Formats: sequence, C-alpha cells, structure tokens
Amino acid sequence: EDALRIMRAVRFSAELGFIIESETAKAISELGNLLEKVSRERIREEFKKMIMSDNPMIGIVMLQKLNILKYVSTAIEGMVGVSQETQAHIYDVFEHSLRALQHSADKGHRLELRLAVLFHDVAKPHTKRMVGNKATFYGHEVVGAKVTRETLEDLRFSRETIDTVTKLVRWHMFFADPEQITLSAVRRLITKVGTDSIWDLVELRKCDRIGTGRPVEEPYRFRKYQSMIEEVMRDPVSVSMLTINGED
Repeated sequence: EDALRIMRAVRFSAELGFIIESETAKAISELGNLLEKVSRERIREEFKKMIMSDNPMIGIVMLQKLNILKYVSTAIEGMVGVSQETQAHIYDVFEHSLRALQHSADKGHRLELRLAVLFHDVAKPHTKRMVGNKATFYGHEVVGAKVTRETLEDLRFSRETIDTVTKLVRWHMFFADPEQITLSAVRRLITKVGTDSIWDLVELRKCDRIGTGRPVEEPYRFRKYQSMIEEVMRDPVSVSMLTINGED
C-alpha cells in the first residue's frame, strides 16, 4: 500500500534495536523495487532518521543486505566490497565508512557531520589504482565532494546542508603533522572551510581514524595540531574579525 514502509521497517530496526521479522524481511527483498515510485523527499526523511539513530551502521548494513541500498544511494552501495590495500586500513571502504559513522553517532554528532563521515570516502571506488600490491586513491576527496553533492541533491537535501557536507568531504584529507606544517598552513585551512566548520573537520578526522580500526582517535601529534588551530583561532583570519575598520 505504501512502499515507504520498506524504509520505515529498516529505520525502526536501527532506532529500536529490533530485528525485522523474517517474513517481513523476505517481502522487503522481493518488493524493494517499489521504492522507485516513492518520492526522493520521503526517502530522504527516513534516511535522515536512520542516520540520526543510535545505530546507523546497523540500518545501512540492513539496507544493503535486503538489496534496497541502491534505492537510497548507488554511491554508498558502490563502496561495498572495495578493498583498501594500504597500511592504514584493515576494512574495505564500506565497512570503514560505516564504522566511522557509528563512532560519529556514538559521540552524538549533528546530521551534517554524520553525513560527511559517511560520504568522506565515497569516491574511493572511482579513484582506486593499484601500484604493485598497494592501492592508491589520489584525489578521492575532490571527486568525493562532487559525488556527495550529486547524491544529496538527488535526495533533495537543503542547500545549506549540501554545501556544509560537501565542504567537509572536500577538505577531510588535510595534512595534520605539526612537525611539518606552519601556523600559516593551519590558517589557510581555516580560511577554506570557515571557522564554523573547522572543528567539524577535526571531528571527521577522529571518526575516520577510529573507522580504520585504531583504538585511539587523538594521538599526541593530532592533539598538538588542534592546539595550533586554537592558537590561530585567536588571531583574525578575515578583515571582518578586526575590532576596527576603515571608518575608525
């Protein structure tokens, strides 16, 4: 009668921690294509509630297992099974992104940040290249920003949300070794993302780190980098922050 109930079943499961009854799960798998007839706005609202639940990882895994993730986002589904032959990663792109998202949810982050965490590596399947037995993903943050914008526009998210999430995805690969960067480099990053988003970007990096399987989200060097941000934030990074102006 209403194919949106397919999405709502998964959303309720993520919110309440319940398992979907087997006959219902079977019906969802068989009739998932009915979601094509549901407006993108209605799917977006269920997706948002799922992302903002306590267990978004469970919800998205369930969408994938029931073969309906593609009706929400083909870009997210495209991460499934894409291995990462790098020293930093032990999970494939899909599992890494979901583990990072779950950490974001555990910390109670707002919607825009959770979406950025979910989408930060969305372009790795597009940019993966093998060099010997190691994988590279050069430029995945640039391509990822484009894919993220297209996906969120398709789901009819607000312009403000799209701009914020896209910006975080675009700059999430910022260089953060305090031994090799200057305060000027930190200042340039703040100028690019804005003072309102810089701490979201820091939180995204922490979630990204936990998503790789590492036990600590803030190693010493990253804590030192954050202190550099705090130092720069006390300085004016734009003319509007100055106490005096041309009239004075």
